[in-house]
Order: sequence, then C-alpha cells, then structure tokens
Amino acid sequence: MGLELLFEEPVVGQSTYGDYYLYAVKQGNNEEYNFFAPEELHEQMKGLHKGNKVEITKLAEQKGSKIITKYDLKLIANGNGNGSKKVSDTEPNTIARDNYFDIMLASYLDALRIQENLNGMVDVNKIAVCLFIARSKVNANALGG
Repeated sequence: MGLELLFEEPVVGQSTYGDYYLYAVKQGNNEEYNFFAPEELHEQMKGLHKGNKVEITKLAEQKGSKIITKYDLKLIANGNGNGSKKVSDTEPNTIARDNYFDIMLASYLDALRIQENLNGMVDVNKIAVCLFIARSKVNANALGG
C-alpha cells in the first residue's frame, strides 16, 4: 500500500482496546483516509514528515500454531519534490530490522531538510550523525539501557 503522510505527527490516544496511532494519509488516487497504525508500524514511522510517501507491506509468518504479523515500511519519496527516492531495495526479512536503522534514516532526512533551509551551507553527514547520536541515546534511555 502506497501512502503519503498529510501531517507531521499522528493523533495519539487511548480506547478500550489500548493505545492508537491515527495518521492522516493520501493514497495514490488522491483520496484522503484515516489510517490506524499498529504500534510496531508506528515505531517505524517515527521521524517521517508531512509529504513523505511510504509503502507498507504486512507480512504474516506461522510459528508453530501462532501466526506472527510484521510490517515492512519503505520510504519511496521524501516529499521534497525531487520525485521518488528508493531508500531500500532489500526484500522483507532479508535483514534484521532494528530501531537504529529507522533512527539513522530519520536523522538523514532531517539533516537534508536542514541543509535545504540553509541553502546548502551545512554538512549533511555531520548533522545526521549528531542527530543519530542524540536520538539513539534518548531511545536507549527509554528502553532502560
């Protein structure tokens, strides 16, 4: 499913079923929808921005008598008007997904936005690494590390 984010952040709340993450999105036919992301997918979507276009694939795998669902999120366009930018050509489940990948990706996307706002006067790599370090420390502290 290809979706374009219409806002920076989802609406976060609680219902009788637990926490929910409501994203406003636009699909390929320019129809606007509300999309409730499961928590696992919401974690992968953190750091994305308004205008980002993503492809979401729901994967199901049987482990014994249980069916385990996972989500694969691929950024297909960063929303800056330069067309589609494929971030990852790997097939789902060929690499282990960890939160550090998502943090680094978000850091580079933010560094590119900073560079655009300052007319190219900054080093994207240095900014991305600084953002990554700060965000990974916050992430590690949140996980009790």
